[in-house]
Formats: sequence, structure tokens, C-alpha cells
Amino acid sequence: MSKPALPDGRNARRERGRAAVIEAVFALVQEGKMPPSVEDVAERSGVSVSSIFRNFEGIADMQRQALEHSHRQWASDFEVNDADAAQTARIKSHVKTRIEFFERAGGLMRVGRSRALDHEPMVEGLARLRARFADQTRERFAVELRALTPAAAADLVAIVDTVTSPEAFELMSAAHARTPKQISRAWVSTLSELLEKPSPDPQGAPS
Repeated sequence: MSKPALPDGRNARRERGRAAVIEAVFALVQEGKMPPSVEDVAERSGVSVSSIFRNFEGIADMQRQALEHSHRQWASDFEVNDADAAQTARIKSHVKTRIEFFERAGGLMRVGRSRALDHEPMVEGLARLRARFADQTRERFAVELRALTPAAAADLVAIVDTVTSPEAFELMSAAHARTPKQISRAWVSTLSELLEKPSPDPQGAPS
């Protein structure tokens, strides 16, 4: 038997409360609190602990919905509007969008990687994020990829994504003290070399 519908005013308040909780979880995770406690979420969102448990099917449900929120927040970062532009312009655009994204979301991704072994929602969220990075690379550099064999194209996507990965950004920033401007210069130079030179035919090489 279904629950009776709530009056419009109560429905609106409930949805506002859910949105506030999801925003709070998202913000706390970005700050490195993973997983945030219900008490932390209640304090940040202004929603009582009892209301949180009424509106969500437990902690895992709350965290999954916060990750869904993060994917919606970042959807525009994965749009490719320059697939027909000159190669140089596409390389610069690719590097610019990646670095801007890592500067905003790097903290959340770093926490996610550290908890990937024991926190299923983070495993799923990071896998989806990496898939979107790869799809973006394929779309932006489709012209170059079409000229390659399937194996060489797959190799090129993997290399481009590795060079411009959050791990590479973090390593260059922390271990090598490179600024975002210096990282951008290095990545643009590296991608230019990768994309301007034809890849060797991988025939006979292990796949």
C-alpha cells in the first residue's frame, strides 16, 4: 500500500531538506571528511538527524545521491564543443578544462582514491568519472583517432588520459612544485608531440 501524498508545502520543504543534505555531503567530502558523519551533515545542512533518516534509505543512499549531484554539477566540464577545431586549439582546450576541473574537484577525487578499497559509492563514482574522461578524449580527438588502427587508437586514448590525469596533476603539483600554468605548458607540449606524430602500427605487438 503506497504512502499518502504529502501536501504541496510539506513536499517542497522535504525536497529543500534533501537538497540541503546532498549539498552538505558534497561539500564535506570535498573538504576531506569521508565518509562524513550524520551529525556533521546535520550541522552543515541545518536538517535534523531524524529528518535525514526519514528522507534517505541510510548513509549509503545519502552518499550515492551526493555523488550523483557531483556528476550533475560537473556535467558541463565534459562537453566537447570544439571537435572540428584545429588540433592546436583542441589540445589547449583539453588541457585547460582538465586543469580547471582538477583545481575544483581534486580534493574530492583524492579522497575518493584513498577510500576506493572500502567505500563502494566512491568506487562507482570514480569509475564513472574516469569513463567520462575517456569519452571526452575520444570525442575531442576523433579526427586523429579515426586515422589509426583500433589498437593504436585505444593506446592513444589511454596515453592522453594518463598524461592529463588527476594523479599526474597531483604528482606534478606536489612532488615537483609545478604551478598550474607550468603544468599546462608541459601538457600542451606533450600532447602536441603525441598527436602530431603518427603512432607505430601495433600489429604483432601484445594487445
